[in-house]
Amino acid sequence: MIPQAEGAGDKPWRPEDERTERRAPPSGPDWRQPTGWVDSLRLESASETRAYWAGVLLVVAGLFVTKLLPCVDYPQHLALADVARRLVDPGSPDHARYVLNYFTYNGLFHFVVAWLAVHVPIETAGRLIVAASLLAMAGALVALTRAVGRPPIHAALFTPVLFSFSLGWGFVNYVLATAIAAWTLVFVARAAVRPSVLSVGAVGVLGALCAFAHVLAMLILCAFAAALAPELAWRAAGSAGGRLRRAAVAVWHAFLAAAPLLAGCAFCVAVYRVEYPWDPGMYRDPTIEGSAPPIWQKAVWFGAYATDLFGDGTDQVLVWVAVVVMACAGRLAWKARRERAATAGESPPILAPFVVMTGAYLVTPMVLIGTHLIFPRLAQWAVLGAVLATPRFPPRWEGTARAWIGRLGVVVGMNTVVHCGLFAIETSDASATIDDLPPGGAVTAVIWDPWTFAFRNGTLTHLAAYYAARKHGQWAFAFARYLSVPVRFRPGAQPAWPARGWEFDAESYDPRCKYARAFPLVIVKAPEQLPRDESGEDLVRSLVFKQDRDAVRLLSHHGRYWAFDTTGLADDGTL
Repeated sequence: MIPQAEGAGDKPWRPEDERTERRAPPSGPDWRQPTGWVDSLRLESASETRAYWAGVLLVVAGLFVTKLLPCVDYPQHLALADVARRLVDPGSPDHARYVLNYFTYNGLFHFVVAWLAVHVPIETAGRLIVAASLLAMAGALVALTRAVGRPPIHAALFTPVLFSFSLGWGFVNYVLATAIAAWTLVFVARAAVRPSVLSVGAVGVLGALCAFAHVLAMLILCAFAAALAPELAWRAAGSAGGRLRRAAVAVWHAFLAAAPLLAGCAFCVAVYRVEYPWDPGMYRDPTIEGSAPPIWQKAVWFGAYATDLFGDGTDQVLVWVAVVVMACAGRLAWKARRERAATAGESPPILAPFVVMTGAYLVTPMVLIGTHLIFPRLAQWAVLGAVLATPRFPPRWEGTARAWIGRLGVVVGMNTVVHCGLFAIETSDASATIDDLPPGGAVTAVIWDPWTFAFRNGTLTHLAAYYAARKHGQWAFAFARYLSVPVRFRPGAQPAWPARGWEFDAESYDPRCKYARAFPLVIVKAPEQLPRDESGEDLVRSLVFKQDRDAVRLLSHHGRYWAFDTTGLADDGTL
C-alpha cells in the first residue's frame, strides 16, 4: 500500500511529503520555517521583497546624506566611544581622566564603535553601527513574521517607526539593543514552534548580548517573549493527543523558548547590585519620578510618541496610516469570520504580544527609576505587536492591500531621505565650524534654537560632543558623569559642576564660571534674529561674553555658527 500524508486524500505520496509530515505539527497551519537565512529575509514575491527593502534602504540612506546625524544624544555616545578607543592605548593621557568599565548593561554600542574606529574614522564607525541596527531590525521583522506564520509584507507596516522616537532622541545604545532583541524573538518563536539546540542556544546568547547592550531593551525582550512563547507554542502544538498532551507540549516548548533569557536577566541584576551603591540618587528623580500624561493623551498622540521626528509632522501622519491599515485588516477579517469566510489553514494572528506591549505603553510612566522618556520607547514595540496581530486581508482586498503596504514603506523611506537632506543643508555650517577648530582641545557649546526645521527636539543640543569625537578632545556636560555608561570620569577628575548650566539654556552661560574656564573653546549658535554675516560678530560677542567681548578670539564663523577661544579669562564668575 502506498503511504499518504495525513489529510492528503487521494493525492499520490511523494518523499518530500513524508519529510514535511515529520517536521510539521499534525494539524493546523503550516509552521515550516525557511531553510536558509536569505530565505528568511525574502517576502512572498520578488516585487514585495524589492518594495520592502527599497523602503528600508531609503530610511538607512538618510543617515548618509548628512555629516551630523539628526539624533539628540547620539554625539554624546559617539564621543564616549572615541574615548574608549583612546583608552585602549596604555599610554593615553585620557587614563588620568576616565576609567573604562566593561561590567555594564549600556556598553555594547560604545565598544563596537570603538573597535570599528580603529579601522575607519569614528563618525563613520558610529554611522555604520546605527545603519546596521536599522537594517538588522528590518530583517528581524521579516524573519519574525515568517516564523509566526504571518504575511511577511506586513513587516512594511513597521517601516514608519523604523527611524523611531528612540533614534530621534539619539538613544543609539538602546536602538542597537532593540535590533538584537528582535532577532532574539525570531529564535524564541522558532523554539516555541519546534525547539532545537540552535534555536534555544541562540535565545540565550542573543539575550545575554541584549542585556550587555541596554537594560531596558532586555526588560522589554523578556515581556515580549513571555507573551509570544506560550501563545505560539499552544497554537503550534496542534490538537493531536488531546488537550492535556497539547498543554504539556506547549508549556515545555514555551519554557525552552523563553528560559534562556534568564542568563541576561541575571547579568542585569548583577550590574545593578554593583552600580547602585555608587550613587543611589541616580536611580530616582524625586521631582517627576513616575509622572506620565493621562492614558487618553498617550492614545491620541500615539504618532508623536512613536516617532516625533520631523518639524512638519509627516512622520506622524505615516504612522497613523500604518495604524489605520492594520485596523482595517482587523475589521475586514472580523467581518469575514462572522460570515464564515476565513481562509482554511491560515495561521491566526498572534495577539498576546500586542496586548502586553500596548498595555505597557499605556501604563508605563515617562520617568522611571530616574530615567526619562520611557513609555514613548514602548510605542515601537506596540507597533511590532500590532504587526503580528494584523490578520491577512480577505482575498477580495489582499492584492491591492499588499501592493499599497509595500508602497507605504517606500514613501516612508523617501520622506526620511528628504528630511535628512534638508537637515544636512541646515547643519552644514555647524559641521564646518567644528572643522575649523584645533584638535585635542576642550569645548563647550552655547546653543540658541537647538532644533532645526527638518528635525525637532534639540538635535544640536550636544554639538560640543561632535567636536570631542571628531577632534578627539574634551567636551562640556559629558555623559561620562553617568555611572551606567562604560566610560566614566575618575573620582575627582570631572570639573566642578556649574551652579547654572547652559546645556539647555544658552542665556545662562557665564564665561567666567569655573566650569566654563575648563572649556575655553566655545561654539555658538546665535539667535535667529542676529545677522549671519560679519556684521553680527559684535552682537554675538556682547550677547555671549558681555564684559569680556573684546578679550576672546574669533576662530571660525559660518552663518549662524561662531567659535571663539576664551583662553585667559578670569574665573571669578558664578560657580
